[in-house]
This record gives sequence, C-alpha cells and structure tokens, in this order.
Amino acid sequence: MTIKRITFLQELLAFMGLEDRVHLEWISSAEAQKFVRVITDFTAKIRSLGPNPLAAINAANALWKPGAPPVETDALFASEQMPEPETAAATKEAAHEKASETVA
Repeated sequence: MTIKRITFLQELLAFMGLEDRVHLEWISSAEAQKFVRVITDFTAKIRSLGPNPLAAINAANALWKPGAPPVETDALFASEQMPEPETAAATKEAAHEKASETVA
C-alpha cells in the first residue's frame, strides 16, 4: 500500500511541476551507512533541482488583496529573491505610526 501511495504522490507532484522531490527507500535500523548515503544523495538531488517553483505563485497570492488588480507574476519569477509577506507585527506597527502622525 505504501508503494501505491508514494507512486500516486510522485505522479501528483509531477503534474504540479515538482517531480523528483519524493523518495522512498527501505532502510533497516542496522544500516546506518546506507541511511547516510541515501539522505546525502537525496539532499544533493533536491539542491540541484533548485527552489520550489511554486513559491513565486504563493508569494503573488499572498500579495494580492481582494478588489486589487491582479499581480504580475512575471516580475516575481524574474527576481531571484522572493518578497517577504508582511507579518502581523509589521502591519500593526505601521498602523500605530500612521495613527501617531495624524494625532501630532
């Protein structure tokens, strides 16, 4: 059953553009060297694939506000560094600063 589920998950991720990011290996607790080799190889493989290609789409959705025009995703894909979404603390601080300016 596990092999069936992993195969399905690999096909689903391939459909989403995230192929080769799931690996199943049966390793005994007595096979420490095999465990190290498998983890090292898989980590190198993931690093060679690069960052998550869906991160730009997620960032675009996080930036979009209801009623606002659509976000241009081409600009997000062109940059190497993704914009950080605003945190609740930063939003609260900005609102506090704005309120202070209107009072003064």
